[in-house]
Amino acid sequence: MIFRKVFFIIVIILLAAGVYAQKKSTALTVYNTNNALVKDVRTLLIDKGQVAVPFVDVASRIDPTSVHFRSLTDAGAVTILEQNYEYDLVGRSRLLEKYIGEDIVVSTKQGRTFIGLLLSASQGDAILQRKTGEVDVIEGSAIETVSFPSLPEGLITKPTLVWLLQNDKKGSHDIEVSYLTQGVNWHAEYVAVSKDEEKALELDGWVSIDNQSGASYENAKLKLVAGDVHMAEPTMKRGRDRMQESVMITAAAPQFEEKSF
Repeated sequence: MIFRKVFFIIVIILLAAGVYAQKKSTALTVYNTNNALVKDVRTLLIDKGQVAVPFVDVASRIDPTSVHFRSLTDAGAVTILEQNYEYDLVGRSRLLEKYIGEDIVVSTKQGRTFIGLLLSASQGDAILQRKTGEVDVIEGSAIETVSFPSLPEGLITKPTLVWLLQNDKKGSHDIEVSYLTQGVNWHAEYVAVSKDEEKALELDGWVSIDNQSGASYENAKLKLVAGDVHMAEPTMKRGRDRMQESVMITAAAPQFEEKSF
């Protein structure tokens, strides 16, 4: 058996026939309740017929039930048949779990090599059974490298939305995707300096944005919303006719401007 050594820095190119994506614009509405609305516009070249389309670089804390997809070029030509949220990320623990019952090679920091059938993988530890029947227990902290015969299916490097689309005509589409995510917050700070023997006050204001959503939003149009946000309660009703709250996003001005909602 030929093994391929995996050092846990793995690059997977997610291919879908006839699909090319180019980012056009991103808009971000951040609430001070640790939530944000993301609107992402990209250009997709989509083949005719049923096509699997990966949409990478989404927030790892995305609410998959809030995803809204539409073609700005021709809304009637593209229909979503199926949506999946793939978040089975590559890592040593996940790879070990995928290979329970298979032969692997484990090398330790002490220079020892173990070859055998993987019986168990818990919290990074590995239990191997040699062909002679002996069992080796290898602590995760002692493992340096692990060699697998191949990369198992279903593992990815980034959180990804995967759609099965029905496209009536091959061509380029500007696609707008919006979704809610947790992990983005903002707060304001003010610095006051007294001047002219405390007869005047110089006031500076700053806005700090804390992004822990698992995605970056380069050159995004930004809107900040203060106050409690009403989130619709989930219902048993599902499908295209489900109502979805949305917030209109406008281009950010060079300076912050306060407006009432």
